[in-house]
Amino acid sequence: MTDDTVLLENEEGLTVEVSPLGGAILTARWRGAPVLVPTPTPGLASQVLGAEACFPLVPFGNRIEGNGFRYEGRDYTLAPNTADPLVLHGEGWLRRWSILRQDRHSVALHDRQAASAATPFAYETVQTITIDGASLTLSLTVANHSADALPYGLGLHPYFPRTPDTRLFAHASRHWTEREGHLPGAAQPVPRDRDFTSGAPLPPGWLNNAFDGWDGKMRVEWPETGLALSLDADESFGVFVLYSPSTEAEFFCFEPMSHRPNAHRRPEGGGLVRLAQGETLEGTVTLRIHALGP
Repeated sequence: MTDDTVLLENEEGLTVEVSPLGGAILTARWRGAPVLVPTPTPGLASQVLGAEACFPLVPFGNRIEGNGFRYEGRDYTLAPNTADPLVLHGEGWLRRWSILRQDRHSVALHDRQAASAATPFAYETVQTITIDGASLTLSLTVANHSADALPYGLGLHPYFPRTPDTRLFAHASRHWTEREGHLPGAAQPVPRDRDFTSGAPLPPGWLNNAFDGWDGKMRVEWPETGLALSLDADESFGVFVLYSPSTEAEFFCFEPMSHRPNAHRRPEGGGLVRLAQGETLEGTVTLRIHALGP
């Protein structure tokens, strides 16, 4: 452990390393087996520590086309925040959070962001990470501190192990194609090879697609380790993004989000929440580890 890591552990065998750098989870293991995998990202924890396994998306997730949007008659501009030409995942994952409180089983992290030439968003956010038995709970809250009402969103970006026999279970009503700039393209019915309602392996090749009409539940099974993980998101989350660069990648991302990617540019039904000054948006996701049955 260093000053930039916090270890959560319990007698049942769940261990989670957390960093104030980007509010990131660095590792999560159940009795020694990884259930989240450290992966190099453009996030702050990766820049300092080399990899991260989950980070918060605040005050929005994914990209905004053209690095700007119009809202309630005003135009807002953002600056790119990584090597990507489009602003990506908000500011939270690129900032050092402070520790509000911690004990052996939980930590609460806090960040306060001022508006600037790079972003119109001024806000305060708290992320609470708690372990209990075989469960890991992530709660995220954001409060608007801007004088303007602005559209806010939340999300989480976990990296799960991808093994040859991985099976994913998740139900959604609609799938979005991907277009240039890694932006969502057209809405369509969920393709057969991406319908995980009854469980299916991840399709081969590049994956980077949004799904909406999600019921907030997911399950992933790893027959190689005899483990499964279920994810339960509260009603704030109705969208997920599924990302994996290739069949050979050792990870895939299942990203619960409160809104569609690029919803700032296509706000109708996109899931962003209007927050006036002082108003708050919050969401909670719980991961539970299970043994696979015979």
